[in-house]
Amino acid sequence: MIRRRLLWAMLAPLLLVLLAAGFYLQYRLGEALERELSGKLQALSAAVAQDVDAELVALFNPGDEETRVFRNMRSRLLELAQVTDLQRIMVFAPDGGVWLDSAGEAPIASVYVRLGSDRREIYQALDGRAASSTLFRGSDGRLWKSAYAPLRHGDRISGVVMVEGSAQSLQLVRQMQRTLLQIGLFAAAAAAVLAWLLAAHMTRPLAQLRTAAVKIGAGNLQDPIPAKGRDEVAFLGRTMEEMRQAVLTRIEQQKAMLAGVAHEIRNPLAGIELFAGLVQDEAESAAMKQKAERILKETRNLKALVQHFLEYARPIEPKPQRCAVAAAWQACCELLQAEIGQRPFSFQLQGQGDVRVDPLQLQQMLFNLLLNGVQSMDKGGAISGRVGTEGDFVSLEIADQGHGIPENDQPHIFEPFFSRKENGMGLGLAMVRNLAVANRGEIVLLSSSCEGSTFRLCLPLAHE
Repeated sequence: MIRRRLLWAMLAPLLLVLLAAGFYLQYRLGEALERELSGKLQALSAAVAQDVDAELVALFNPGDEETRVFRNMRSRLLELAQVTDLQRIMVFAPDGGVWLDSAGEAPIASVYVRLGSDRREIYQALDGRAASSTLFRGSDGRLWKSAYAPLRHGDRISGVVMVEGSAQSLQLVRQMQRTLLQIGLFAAAAAAVLAWLLAAHMTRPLAQLRTAAVKIGAGNLQDPIPAKGRDEVAFLGRTMEEMRQAVLTRIEQQKAMLAGVAHEIRNPLAGIELFAGLVQDEAESAAMKQKAERILKETRNLKALVQHFLEYARPIEPKPQRCAVAAAWQACCELLQAEIGQRPFSFQLQGQGDVRVDPLQLQQMLFNLLLNGVQSMDKGGAISGRVGTEGDFVSLEIADQGHGIPENDQPHIFEPFFSRKENGMGLGLAMVRNLAVANRGEIVLLSSSCEGSTFRLCLPLAHE
């Protein structure tokens, strides 16, 4: 996304500048050429008007096309058209009736075909000023332009002289416009490639930082954050790496402190358990035996709590090897029989897959997930597992039929010491996440409702 936005931010102004420059150049060039052509045609029409005998052409009537005078004057106009590279020269009356046509296509007294479209220019010529028409396309598909000059008879304007010339040079301008557009498209493509390479070079460090931030958010603090260079992105990467190391150091210190405290508590608990057992054995009354039993029960609960603390604080050093998910699933189901008691439970696993993880840590992860499902179903039910392969990972989805996890609690279930259970310590799912990350995997909560919860554990695939 960042790369795409940066690419458009770099490319859009360049494309706009190229297109604007191309259209502006074509417009100014076409305007200059049309102005030059108009001036040339107006000058030629004025020159032809000086060469035409106004009194004589006004005497032509229909049927005079075969007279010697008419043929001589038409030949003169045709010669002038060839010398000046004009397509056509025509002389007509103020009402539009044709007197003379160098092309010989319009008979005498016929109406000039462009009298309606060029009426404004013709009136301007009758007013004594030369004028030129707008561009028009002929029957041959080419561009043409006409100019009009007054035909004078003494001090009086008796008619109009029209000259028609090719505007092919303006057609070349339009061809040049297409060429400019092609050049612009080629330049835009080249600029897009260069901008893409530059954007990739600029956004690659940002993408790496984003990936590192996602890993840190998921609890993976083991992978270092790459930070090369001296720009702001590299500074941000070094800052994030320092933060990662600081968090990792603090976590290790907390675990060391927790392990130390747990060890200090275990010795007094062992003494309390020993003496409580002696009291129970030597007690003479049932009340005294009951009190001693209560002390022994609470002491064992404290020992279990300390043991969980020690397991959580112990450094995780996985020794990965090929493990079958189905075998670990079956072993955990057997270990759960004491927890299940008399409640009706069923465990079903679909699919098979081999992962490359520490076998003991795999069994511990599955045991905690299955135990979490068992503890959420007070009256028993079914726990199902489904194994699948996703690229280089094996995914195991575990679904139970428990009461679910409240929506407000879902973001915190993998945090240590977070639990809503009456006797829960909040270390089971936290341990699963730590073990999954240590084995290059992840654990996520897919869904949870009043009908049950579904977790997905992803672990590296064991390749052949």
